Amino acid sequence: MNETIIQIKQVSKSYQNKNETVVALDNVDLEIKKGEIFGIIGLSGAGKSTLIRTINQLEIPQSGSIRVDDIEITTLAGKELRTARRKIGMIFQHFNLLSSRTVFGNIAFPLEVAGTPRSEIKQRVLELAEIVGLTDKLQNYPAQLSGGQKQRVGIARALANRPEILLCDEATSALDPQTTRSILKLLRDLNQSLGLTIVLITHEIQVVKEICDSVAILENGRIIESGPLVQLFLDPQTEIARKFIRTATNDTIPENLKALIHTQTQSGNGNLLRIFFRGETAKEPIITSLIRRFDLSVNILYANLDFIHDTPFGSLIVDLNGDEAQVPAAIAFLRDQGCRIEVLNGVEPATL
Repeated sequence: MNETIIQIKQVSKSYQNKNETVVALDNVDLEIKKGEIFGIIGLSGAGKSTLIRTINQLEIPQSGSIRVDDIEITTLAGKELRTARRKIGMIFQHFNLLSSRTVFGNIAFPLEVAGTPRSEIKQRVLELAEIVGLTDKLQNYPAQLSGGQKQRVGIARALANRPEILLCDEATSALDPQTTRSILKLLRDLNQSLGLTIVLITHEIQVVKEICDSVAILENGRIIESGPLVQLFLDPQTEIARKFIRTATNDTIPENLKALIHTQTQSGNGNLLRIFFRGETAKEPIITSLIRRFDLSVNILYANLDFIHDTPFGSLIVDLNGDEAQVPAAIAFLRDQGCRIEVLNGVEPATL
C-alpha cells in the first residue's frame, strides 16, 4: 500500500464576518496516499478551497496538524516554508496567469523566483511546453489563448519546480465539457508518468468520477464521508453522497415513474424494491435466479448501468408479486448475492 504523503489532523479554521464567526473547517481529519488522485467534493461554501489551501499554507489554520511528506508544514515560516512549497504545485480555476508575460515567461516565472540558471530555465520550459502540448504557443500572451490553453500554461507553471504534489482548486470549473475532459486526461497522464500526487477540489461529481482514486465529501466544514472512489459510488453512507452519485450516473428516476411508484406504494399493492448491484454481481443473472428460486413474478420498472473505472454498477427498481411469504426470503437472497436493497413501499417521490 502506498505511504501517506499528506496527513491532516483535527484542522480547524474560522473567519470573523462582521458580528459572526464563520466556521470554514471543523476538526478535519484526512489522509492522502502518495501517487493517488484524491478528490474533495462539496457544495459551495462547504470549505473546500480553505481546506486545499491549508496544505500549502496559503490559509493558516487556527488549530490542528498538517504533515506533508512527513514535515509538519504548519510550523514552517520564511525560507523553510518557501522551500517546502516548491514541492507543492497549484493550479487555479481562473488560471492566475501574468497577462504581461508570454507563455514562456509564465512557465519560467517560478524558476526565476527560485534562482534557477537561465540555461536551465529555457530547457525546463521547453520540456514542460511539450508535455502540456503548447510548444507552438510559447510566444503568445494569455489574451491570445483559449481557456484550455491557459489552464495548460497553469499546469506547466505548477510543474516547473518538479513538485511531488499538485493542488487543483476547481481547475476545470471555468471550462467547457470537452476541454474539461482533455485537462482531466492530461492530469491523469501526469499522475501516471510522473508519480504525481494530485489533490483536487470540485463541486462536480463527474470530475471525481472521471479521474479520482479516492474521494472525501465535505459539508459545512466537516468530512462526512471518505474512502476509495469505487466504495463511495457502490455503497454511499450519506444522503448528500447519494445525491452526488445520482447526478454523475444519470440515475435519476423519471417524474412519471416516481408518481407511479408513489401511487402504487400508497395503495399497498406489490412490493417495490430498489436493487443496487456492483462488480461481478452486475454480470450475474440475479433476476432469473430470483424467479426460479421463489414463487414470485418480477416486473422491472427501471434499470441503470454505469462504470467506475472498470467496475460495473447500477440499480433496478422491481415490483415483486406473488406469495407474500416469499418476499423476505427473496430480499435475503438478493443481499446474499451482494446487492444493496431499498424497500420503496411508502417512499415519498422527493426521496426517490
